[in-house]
Parts: sequence; C-alpha cells; structure tokens
Amino acid sequence: MDRKEKIDCIRRQKYFVWGDVAVFAAAAALVILFFLLSFVNSAAQGETFSVLYRGEEIFRATLAENADYVFYIEGTAGKVTLYEEGRVYSDYNVISVREGKVGVSASDCPDHTCRYFGSIAKGDILCLPHDLHIRIDGKGLETDV
Repeated sequence: MDRKEKIDCIRRQKYFVWGDVAVFAAAAALVILFFLLSFVNSAAQGETFSVLYRGEEIFRATLAENADYVFYIEGTAGKVTLYEEGRVYSDYNVISVREGKVGVSASDCPDHTCRYFGSIAKGDILCLPHDLHIRIDGKGLETDV
C-alpha cells in the first residue's frame, strides 16, 4: 500500500461508530442521574440545632421560633443564653435563628469564619477559636459515616 492508498483509507474511516455513541450516551446518562440524585435529599431541613463546646452538647433549641442566643465562655465552661442587647460579653458568638435557619450574626473571634457560613438549614457551623460547633439535627439529615 503506497502513500496515496493510505490517505484514502484514512479518509474513508468514520470518526465514531455506534458503539462509541452508546458509551458516550451511557456516560452522559450516569452524570445526569448522579446530578439529580444529589438534590433528592435537598428538601430535608433540620428541626432543632445543638450547640457543642469542646465536643459536649451544652444547648439545644428549635428552629421553629425566631430568637437570638449568645454563646460565651465563662472560665472554662461554655454557656448559651438569650441575647441581651447592651450587655458586654467576651469570647462570644451571637447565634441567630430566623425562618428555620441558624447562623452566627456576630462574634469576637479573630478570623470570623463562623460568620461566613451564613444562615443554614442543614449542616454544621464551626468556630475553631472558641471551640464552638453548631449542629443542625433533623429527619433525613443523618449520614452513614
């Protein structure tokens, strides 16, 4: 086979055969399926939230009623009470509950990462400088891990 025959042979070849199309269609279907399955549990929202200090639960409240709580460290213990405007706290985080979501609206930690989580209806909020962990509990939010 000379050069001209090789070029003609290459030009006659197809870029895709039906088997290739079937593989690409199956891969696209799997991607779409996994994408849609990721939203199946997105409607699940928490019913309560827990405040943990150094791994121990110190407070639990419902997400159904709007309120502002303050977490503060007194000595070596973490405490949570209703937020009082004008009172001075040290080592504190103001936890706001609005419309079924919880978030940290104010804090005096150096990095303010806890505030950047925003208001959430599922998941966790962490404040590493204060060793604070806000966990939302509810039906459908459990994991196997």
